[in-house]
Amino acid sequence: MTASALTFKPIQRLNGNFFGVDETEVLYQDRNTGKQLNTFPNKKVLINRASGFGISIVKNNFLAVHHQDAFNLGKTLFEMLFGISPDIHKENINSKQTDYSVDFISDKCKIQFTQFGYRYLNPNDRDFRLASEDNMQGFSNNGGMDSLPYIASNFKDEYHPFLRVSNYLREGNSFYIEMGYYRYRCSNGLMLGKKTQTAFRHSYYVPSFKLIQAAAMEQFLRHKQSFMYMAENLWKLLRVYVPKAKMRLISFDIFEKELMKKSLDERLRLQVGLNDLIDKYVLEIGENLNAALNVATDFSKQLEGHKVSQSQIQNLASTWVSRVSRNSFVIEKYWADLNGIEDRILSEKMEVEEEEN
Repeated sequence: MTASALTFKPIQRLNGNFFGVDETEVLYQDRNTGKQLNTFPNKKVLINRASGFGISIVKNNFLAVHHQDAFNLGKTLFEMLFGISPDIHKENINSKQTDYSVDFISDKCKIQFTQFGYRYLNPNDRDFRLASEDNMQGFSNNGGMDSLPYIASNFKDEYHPFLRVSNYLREGNSFYIEMGYYRYRCSNGLMLGKKTQTAFRHSYYVPSFKLIQAAAMEQFLRHKQSFMYMAENLWKLLRVYVPKAKMRLISFDIFEKELMKKSLDERLRLQVGLNDLIDKYVLEIGENLNAALNVATDFSKQLEGHKVSQSQIQNLASTWVSRVSRNSFVIEKYWADLNGIEDRILSEKMEVEEEEN
């Protein structure tokens, strides 16, 4: 994750991403007469009211949720979760104007990590150090933590929780809200996982947006503190030793399927960039699973190109975090499981097998 791009833009309610949506029947010409227009059954056209252009064809019972309504719901949820009006880090819309997403974030809401512990900071909440039976082990009587050689001595880190809302004016996707963290030095977010209670998905085949609103608010209210679990996991990762010489294997593990889609020459080129990232994060964070995660998420940007969506890449990393932060995780067994992965990634043999499959 580079030090370039974590931004906090003020909320802007009126822009080209927000427009009214009109609906009309789908008509087709009778080829026998050449003149008569017939109605195609069970379909309608969604039209950008501002431009007058049709943007998609959907089923008649599809609910067209305006992008601004999705935006407003996300803002409300962020305020409900954190007691702070958010800023915007990213806001995107595709060329057809059907796919819209926005990441809400605040510079005032953050989780700070040092080699001695971590804490949640929020001006509308009390400042407290998070603790559990796991992360209290190793704390000395004077309140500090016994020195761990695989955490960099000058280590300090900061993560900002964010809420991403994704809305679609086309079929094939659900209305989606998910939570994650942005590391303060970068704009490559880490999702909390699609299968957790911090991910909300809802069908568009409902009579009213109020049903989606109510379901989203009910879910996030019930799981208001779930974003803290990832903070606990990030802390656990700091305390698991990973030799620098083995750190590349973790990125290979997370992104093996994506890497195998590349040519062998491209994989070898990516390996060079991966080595540079390992040097950077070992110096900054240390030789541990937390550093390996940062290497992997930064590496994903080199790997991604324009072929894999941001959420897909981010969820590969978050799925890995969930796996290695379990109490049953044993690092020695993990290395045994990764036996041979480097040969698979950096050999021609597997490339041929991939093509045959």
